[in-house]
Amino acid sequence: MTVTLIWLVSFAAFYMLCLNCWEGSLGATVKRIIPEPLSIDSGDRYVWGGALAVLGATFIVNPISMLMALIMLTLIIFIGGKLICWGMSKVKMH
Repeated sequence: MTVTLIWLVSFAAFYMLCLNCWEGSLGATVKRIIPEPLSIDSGDRYVWGGALAVLGATFIVNPISMLMALIMLTLIIFIGGKLICWGMSKVKMH
């Protein structure tokens, strides 16, 4: 019960911070990073703010699992990228 309460409070705090910072650098950064088809126009701040709040609240409640997941994703992306580059160098494109 305590973990759930901490998660809810941190979610609300992150969500409010995301909504308040959207007009500043956060909104510009998200619009620059995401591709145009993923843009929702007027609802961007609520969707992306909620996603960032979930990630932030989960990181507050369970940081070790979150760090391990991020490390594993980074390793998978890095190794996958290297394998794709290696494979593309071996393929003849003629």
